[in-house]
Amino acid sequence: MIYDYEMQGETIWLYSNPNFMKMTKTYSILLLAITLMYTSLVSVAQQRKAVLTTTAPDVEPEKKVSQPSGTRFIERVSANPGEAKISYSKFMLHNGLTLLVHEDHSSPVVHVEVTYKVGSSRELPGRSGFAHFFEHMMFQGSEHVADEEHFKIIQQAGGNMNGTTSRDRTNYFQTVPAHMLETVLWLEADRMGFLPNAMTNEKFEVQRSTVKNEMKQTYGAPYGFLSEVRDQLLYGTASQEHPYSWPIIGFEEDLNNATRNDMELFFLRYYGPNNAILVISGDVNTDEVVSKVEKYFNPIPAGPAVGKLSVPPVRLPESQYKTYYDNVFLPLTYITYPTVPSFHPDEAALDMLSEIMAGSKSSIFHRNFIKEENAIQASVSHPTFQLSGEFTMAVLAYPNMESKFIRDLIAKTLEDFEKEGFTDEDLEMVKTDFISNYYDVMESNMSKSSTLTSYELSKSGQSFNLDDDINRYRKVTKADVLRVYNKYIKNKPFASITVERDPILNQPGGKMTPYRSFNPFAGIQPDYSDFKGLTYQRPVDTFDRSVRPSSPPSKPAVIPGIQQFQLENGIKVMSTGNEKSPRVMLYLTIDGGQLLEDGKKFPYGTAYMTAEMMNESTIQYPSVELERALRKLGTSISFSGSNSGISCIMSCFNDKVKESMELLEQMLLNPNFEPTDFNLLKKRNKESIANQRTNPSIVGQKAFMRVLYGNDNPLGKIPTGNFNDFNKIRLEHVVNFYNTMLSAENIRVVVVGNLEENAIRSSLKFMSSIESGKVTIPTFTAFPEYQTTQMFTVNVGPLDNAQIMMGFRSLPYDATGDFFKANVMNFALGGNFNSRLNLTIREDKGWTYGINSRFYPGPFNMPGYYMIGSSIKGKATDSAIAEVLTILHTYKTKGITEEELAFTKEAIISSDALNYETVRDKASFLNSMLSRNLPPDYRKLQGEIVSSLTVNEVNQYIQNHLHTDKLTIVVVGNIPVLKSNLEGLNLGKIQTLDTNGDGKIKIFKKK
Repeated sequence: MIYDYEMQGETIWLYSNPNFMKMTKTYSILLLAITLMYTSLVSVAQQRKAVLTTTAPDVEPEKKVSQPSGTRFIERVSANPGEAKISYSKFMLHNGLTLLVHEDHSSPVVHVEVTYKVGSSRELPGRSGFAHFFEHMMFQGSEHVADEEHFKIIQQAGGNMNGTTSRDRTNYFQTVPAHMLETVLWLEADRMGFLPNAMTNEKFEVQRSTVKNEMKQTYGAPYGFLSEVRDQLLYGTASQEHPYSWPIIGFEEDLNNATRNDMELFFLRYYGPNNAILVISGDVNTDEVVSKVEKYFNPIPAGPAVGKLSVPPVRLPESQYKTYYDNVFLPLTYITYPTVPSFHPDEAALDMLSEIMAGSKSSIFHRNFIKEENAIQASVSHPTFQLSGEFTMAVLAYPNMESKFIRDLIAKTLEDFEKEGFTDEDLEMVKTDFISNYYDVMESNMSKSSTLTSYELSKSGQSFNLDDDINRYRKVTKADVLRVYNKYIKNKPFASITVERDPILNQPGGKMTPYRSFNPFAGIQPDYSDFKGLTYQRPVDTFDRSVRPSSPPSKPAVIPGIQQFQLENGIKVMSTGNEKSPRVMLYLTIDGGQLLEDGKKFPYGTAYMTAEMMNESTIQYPSVELERALRKLGTSISFSGSNSGISCIMSCFNDKVKESMELLEQMLLNPNFEPTDFNLLKKRNKESIANQRTNPSIVGQKAFMRVLYGNDNPLGKIPTGNFNDFNKIRLEHVVNFYNTMLSAENIRVVVVGNLEENAIRSSLKFMSSIESGKVTIPTFTAFPEYQTTQMFTVNVGPLDNAQIMMGFRSLPYDATGDFFKANVMNFALGGNFNSRLNLTIREDKGWTYGINSRFYPGPFNMPGYYMIGSSIKGKATDSAIAEVLTILHTYKTKGITEEELAFTKEAIISSDALNYETVRDKASFLNSMLSRNLPPDYRKLQGEIVSSLTVNEVNQYIQNHLHTDKLTIVVVGNIPVLKSNLEGLNLGKIQTLDTNGDGKIKIFKKK
């Protein structure tokens, strides 16, 4: 079921195949510093480490798998329990479609993923952005599927879906209850074979507008132009027509110049079955899958042959430098060396080099930049693609630090690396880091599907599996690492980008000129010689494709078995098993957190800083030694602070629980609170908080919470507090806060893994020493009371888009009462893609990339809030707000329709099948029960409530809980430009808030 938001403060990787995790690591670290510095990430690198048994894939002979007519069996790979291998059967249809099927009967779900071997690299100069554009168009209906129906069918079945575009491929994927497999195949086949006739001019124009809004949202964020500038400098210098030199999202001018005919030719050239990979993973029978795939995909004729792209290796004639100005607070230096494509023999050694250089607190980059207080973040990574690799060094420096100093220090750091080298132990820890990453892949059908797809794309049909991939890293030697350093990094040309704050912004009233996208191919007439003679061949069927397949009865969700007990001092423990992985996950929560802060005894941000300090040194282990001890075990332990508590996530191997718990004991019960650690963390976090002022979404969230809950209320603060709040924190505050909060009465523990109850009791025995002391968590009741709709604005500079947040303070959490039912009521309004808000503001008007609404729970029994949020095209901000107000008014006066309620019921009830697949899913479920004192069958009760709701009951909830006449509206953007139009909405006096988040709020009331 939806609406459980207990597990906060962790990042769950959407795409978890090894190459994707490796590719995104630097960008995720950078994003942490740039945007959500107050959110605690669970580092991918911390979740690794293992010694695995390597065996070659078991390829069975053809006779052991049935061979349907017209379909060629390729191979079957089997995996024994505990092996790092994904079992599958591989086929090729007569039209060239590659099919891989993986059976996993642990949960009644199936993941279907179609990947087309076309990304931005296949586009023509002057017509960029087409692959990404089709990521949008493929969801807009096909000949037998109505507009928006693809989303509607998947959501109504309780599934989820999306698509992504890269330089090398575009994919479309959905995870649904297993009984919906045939329907999903029907949907995917219809857009592969029957899209052109449904691609109307109206759809084309709406999606063009939507993509352009996505561009503005991307480029409007701090450092938003980094990728475009980097790609032009790195690939454009080597060759102006290198297919990686233009952005994946394309240039706005190219989209403006594109015609529908251009798009249709692109589709006919690259979206045929012979250029696609279909992977199906989950609770399925392989022979039945093949039969269904044949039915829906066999009639689709093959498209033109698509050869492998081949370009010369990227070679820079000399180092390239580029500086551009942005509305940022912290200067960024971003250096990239061109290297090798994915699966090149040198890739693994380069990956390890990047980790050795910056992947730990003992690394040379951490020492020279972080410890020496020259930067807030310093990372090194090595993402790779089909045509190239990028060895990247990213340094987010302190304000006003000279870029030349940072570049010189990077050069010195490389010299230090050459002189000091690294130890065999360093190499072994990095190896286990990489190797243990692969266990995450086994957690979900989605990650297994994406991994199989990745191997099929990159290895050109060769049999390749997780254990083969692991072997690449296991075989890397110290000499290999030094060799690739000398070959690709030492004294080699690089591309260096510096993003600095525009100096004019530091002057009173200074207005910067925003950086603009540069299209080197502007005005170029595309060469369509490769597209001549393409015509659409409509598939000929032997069945009526216009009839949607009927679905068999759904299987019940597999709810985890639960063990529950208490330690001697009353600490509550709940656990369940996890057959998919040899990993154990522990989730520990200490209630209180930000709610215990009062701004005086404990300045706002103290709970967050306490959690940060608990990740550092202990009485027994200095910080660096603690990290090394964890890495040797393959264990990660991370504390984070939130508005309701301090939480800890631990991940370790089954056979390392004892040793891991000993380290958790040190971190939980014996933190050292070293002054040096404190001073460094405080300095880094202060600058990161200051940096948040340039991010419109964070600024908007801060402002929205403050106007809802008040100036000096913990509920109205984000975990770090504001800059002035955080600056007041002293080490004694942290020590006193730790001593105050640590009580057995407000601690709970969730364990997911293959451990017996006695083993869990034994491993948690050290927690029995925690004393019980009453910790009183305050209850807050004094909040601003608005009698009418209020508008607040925050000016953050020259943005093309505006961030809007609209809502009101609302209900406390409950699992089966008003809060739950209010979210059910909101589902049709703004809780899904096909909601009234999204279909109007995004699909009909093209003003946004997406808009949604939801009731958010408050901590414990305190009031939560309702919020509608979106990034809106700047010029349409007032129109969008007016349209949202109209939609709200209509929903309140006319209510929900029978059709909308039926859709809501089926979507929410069916979604339960997807809620227990991964270790995090199970931990979230258990933590919801434990933290809210819910019965084990509460999700079943929720389903029964939803099933019994009537239109009249939902309409009553609309009347009672949708407060359309007392909305709080926050607009973040280029306010001097927007102000007159916003005033034209006649919503009363508009109050301007400062970007620091420290100003007091005045409440204006209409007479």
